[in-house]
Amino acid sequence: MASMPVLDSSALAGIRVIDLADELAAYASRLLVDLGAEVIRVEPPGGSSARRVAPIVAGPDMPMLSTFERFVNAGKRSVTLNLETAEGVAILVDLLRSADLVIESAVPVLEALGISSERLREINPRIGQVIVTPFGLDHVPAWAPANDLIVMGAGGLLHLGGYPDVGPVTAYGSQSRFAASIFAAVAALTALLQRDLTGEAGTFDVSAQECVAQALEDSAATYALTGRVRERQGDRPREAGTGIYRCRDGYVSMVAGRLGTARAWTALVQWLNDDDTPEAVELLEERWNQFAFRQSPEAIADFVRIFEAFALKHDKQELYVEAQARMIALSPVSSVDDVLGNKQLAFRDFFIDVADSEFEKTMTYPRAPYSLSETPALAPRAAPRVGEDNVPVLVDEFGISFEAYRSLVERGVV
Repeated sequence: MASMPVLDSSALAGIRVIDLADELAAYASRLLVDLGAEVIRVEPPGGSSARRVAPIVAGPDMPMLSTFERFVNAGKRSVTLNLETAEGVAILVDLLRSADLVIESAVPVLEALGISSERLREINPRIGQVIVTPFGLDHVPAWAPANDLIVMGAGGLLHLGGYPDVGPVTAYGSQSRFAASIFAAVAALTALLQRDLTGEAGTFDVSAQECVAQALEDSAATYALTGRVRERQGDRPREAGTGIYRCRDGYVSMVAGRLGTARAWTALVQWLNDDDTPEAVELLEERWNQFAFRQSPEAIADFVRIFEAFALKHDKQELYVEAQARMIALSPVSSVDDVLGNKQLAFRDFFIDVADSEFEKTMTYPRAPYSLSETPALAPRAAPRVGEDNVPVLVDEFGISFEAYRSLVERGVV
């Protein structure tokens, strides 16, 4: 592979990022790749732990591959270094001298190697450092072992997930990793801006627990103002007109009760009666105009019966179109197939096919979820194989001779 070209039209063209993150923050530098940064992922000769994260795909003629790893490392470069060797650390130091940012997780990798933040500034005064740990650097130890379930629990979000009559249920897909990575990407961009303003980028401490706690909506404010603790709601509607309801081909989500607007509730009642749904006549009774009644268990159960008698006659897309016309907040609950076939996403070219030599097939990837007029995001590229860029980076760019490189390989340094 040739050295990475500098794409002058991208927002982060010319920015080099050294990625020392495990699965907790690997997605952060993927977000920077989308903006045009060159990300060099430094991993052990056998590959990083992210390459063993589920979901794992395997076949009779295919090695075990992590779909998580292929997604979070798309577009990066891979350089292998044994950081338990002095030579491996020396090469890493050379990489740091050439970089604008370094991202670490869940262990502060550089500190463990004897490279403090102060020492990093001596190596490269303009480099920004982002360290992502489960609980923050002032937690002892900062990298206390923690998986997604622990971080979701510590952040409070686990308490809100699940059903009232069973214990907490965490969201699918290790969401704490992606939350931490998104805030880490924000920290990385802030470091670059700070460097432009002051000449120094500094060190940014990102706590995954705090990132999860940011997602508690109004729970903290509700408790502070009323003393009431928000509880698990599950799929039970919060009030008549607000909840998730069955329809002919799946489900729709609607907010047309007190949490919406009085106008939406009136429009909803009119819609159901326009459709000649027999049960909808009940909604014309005076008691349904009272907020307190609509929030009672009796009203919630009755509304589910009335609305689903109507909705089960219609597809979710039909309901969505008509609800929009009537100014009612209703949306289809889309399956993965629905999302992949969504006309609006297709119109915006959101999905793109990427040839992946590791999978030996073409994969469908999402593009960046934003459009930049002057500095367009880059299209996804397949994730690299382990050490795929050793020669282009170490030999072609940093000038290590082929003889010296072969020696490093034989001695397990790269």
